[in-house]
Amino acid sequence: MKGCSFLFPGQGAQYVGMGRDLVERFAESKDLLERAESYLEFSLGEILFSGPEQRLHEDLNAQLAVYTVSCMVADLMASKSIKAAMLAPYSSGIYGAAYGGGAVDFETGLNLIVEADRCIREANCQGGMGVVLGLSLAEVEEMCEKVEGRVEVSIVNTRHQIIVSGEREAVDELLRAAKDSEALKAYRLPAAAPYHCSLLTAADHCLAKKIATIPMNDPHTPILSYIDQKPLMKASQVAELLSIQLRSKVQWVGVVEELARQNLAPMIEIGPGQVLSRSVRWIHRRAEVLTTDTVGTLENTFKSLQNLN
Repeated sequence: MKGCSFLFPGQGAQYVGMGRDLVERFAESKDLLERAESYLEFSLGEILFSGPEQRLHEDLNAQLAVYTVSCMVADLMASKSIKAAMLAPYSSGIYGAAYGGGAVDFETGLNLIVEADRCIREANCQGGMGVVLGLSLAEVEEMCEKVEGRVEVSIVNTRHQIIVSGEREAVDELLRAAKDSEALKAYRLPAAAPYHCSLLTAADHCLAKKIATIPMNDPHTPILSYIDQKPLMKASQVAELLSIQLRSKVQWVGVVEELARQNLAPMIEIGPGQVLSRSVRWIHRRAEVLTTDTVGTLENTFKSLQNLN
């Protein structure tokens, strides 16, 4: 089979009911959930399967949920001997990619997510995030410079879907300016922290101290950095990205363009939802994308990959 790539989603991919059919169908998925609950000492499965939505969408719960389901899928892909030529994480999907690439074990990934949340709270990083649809990156960047207070482009989802992060008042002012500039949509996101923004520099420094104490392995599959689109092939490189990822911009368009340039298709979304798959199609209309968010889509992906052999 030609080289494929695995896309690891982050916060925002979660939905109530995610992972239920995987746990009911596959013993290894059930075992992974039980390991998560034993480590976390609360019922993650209850949040996954029953919500309510407000509880699932809380930053820490959302990241733990997406990570756990992505790890379930990564293990199922491995059980079928399906290997990627590149792993491409989106935002907090870096934890799933680190696990999928063998850089960390499952519990270490959970620990890193919990520690990142603790560092954000201890640093008292107040702020918010918003999305602007229908304006270019250059237009949104220019607006950020004109807004009073700190607001920055934090994620480039597509060429005309830009995420901003910063002080809440500054984010709100930018969203108003975007609407005045005839953006198709401009609205706040439910995230409680200004992820991928310089406001989280102190939290990154806190997290880096924890990461420095954790042994990591060289990933068996390169992990494509969403900062500069370079492959991470050493444990030290993975640790470095983990240490600066809270404050660093996610260049998702660049990631997808690099995967397309290397012809690493199909691009397979590893985990819940189809958020990344939709964004890929907006960036490259002809991109071949497969999903794994349910038993049905996972089995269809298995069949599609068999046909490519």
